[in-house]
Amino acid sequence: MRIYRLSLAALCAISLVLAGCGKSGNNSSSAQLRILNAFSEAAALNVSVASKAIATGLPFQGVTQYASVDSGTPLFTVGVTGAATTLINTMINVTSGANYTYIIFGPLTGVGALLSNDAFNDPGSGFFSVRVVNAAPGLSAVDVYLTAPGADITSSAPSLGNIAYGVTSVFSPIATSASFEIRVTPTGTKDVIFDSTAKTFAEHSATDLVVFAKGSGKLVNVALLNHDSTGTGSLVDNLLTQYKIINASLVPSPLNIFVDGSLQLSNIPYTGVSNYQKTTSGAHSFSIEATSTPGASLLALSPTLAPATDTSIALTGTAGALAALLLNDDNLPPPSGTAGVRVVNTSAGGAAFDIFVNFSKQVSGLAVNAASPYLNFNAAANTGTAYEFDFNVAGTTTAVLKLTGVVLTAGHKYTIYIAGPSVALQGIVTQDF
Repeated sequence: MRIYRLSLAALCAISLVLAGCGKSGNNSSSAQLRILNAFSEAAALNVSVASKAIATGLPFQGVTQYASVDSGTPLFTVGVTGAATTLINTMINVTSGANYTYIIFGPLTGVGALLSNDAFNDPGSGFFSVRVVNAAPGLSAVDVYLTAPGADITSSAPSLGNIAYGVTSVFSPIATSASFEIRVTPTGTKDVIFDSTAKTFAEHSATDLVVFAKGSGKLVNVALLNHDSTGTGSLVDNLLTQYKIINASLVPSPLNIFVDGSLQLSNIPYTGVSNYQKTTSGAHSFSIEATSTPGASLLALSPTLAPATDTSIALTGTAGALAALLLNDDNLPPPSGTAGVRVVNTSAGGAAFDIFVNFSKQVSGLAVNAASPYLNFNAAANTGTAYEFDFNVAGTTTAVLKLTGVVLTAGHKYTIYIAGPSVALQGIVTQDF
């Protein structure tokens, strides 16, 4: 059975060109272009148009202002800063005198790009215009709510609804107000996956609300791109984040997890894994207690959980030396027809492991408290495909753990934790996305 590793050379580029009409801030013989880097799987991007550099080292979530580009059908080229591989190399029609926004997004295995004409019709007195760009892989469609801060959306219709992945909506007029809370949900639900502080929008203005992913399988971030003379824009960080707890410790009793002084997870047994817990992004205090000794903290943590991300917290060690390993989870979709898997060594024996999948070595010398890269394996979409994971002491033929019949289903991401003392290792298989 073939096992696929991610290859930048195999990336495909999607280029969608959307036209608009009406108001535009540029009447020159050239066009004006700004760039939003919504591609989370590279630190920075270089973008050129007709061999002219428009953005160099543009970081993830970075946005440029308008810059002049040739009209006609120039070649758009996008590459990862510091790498030779080209992600996008395509010719797109550009109209003289128009303003455009170019958004790069998607997972490594399906890089997408949207070129949107920024012309708009003035919505009139007492209104501003908004259109939504869904650049968040893993979400088939989203609804967006613009409400008074604190308003209940349970019985409300979305301000803009059912925007599919890779699609830019039409402009919608919204009545002006003192301020708005922005919330995003998967279409047809009231499950908030993005929440904002109060934002203001000027009368007669137009704004692109770009929904994009930072690596979470559920939560998203937002950028607001103004349609003005210079192309100003701003990042709006999600007020929400997610974490999960994995009990790979040697504490004999189940564990209770207190967050900011309140009991959030109770009685997690050895090898137990919680679901993702949605909470506010930012700094939090975690206290870990054994159920057998309530009130006695075995471990105190003060992690800062980044907006719109998924974090796994693996607890390791004994009651007298409990520790935590914090992992940033990449829950973007794996390549079509595959499942993504990483392995984390949370064992107590101190040994590094070589990891074999269906008897073929995939990871060498995975040290304690280290995680492997994500590996992609062929998998069936409905029934899943069974694999065997074998673990040897690094550099030897000494097998210390065999996991047979690990079922992987296409479209999902998994983590396998190696836990326990060397004489009694166990595997904890979790589906993260």
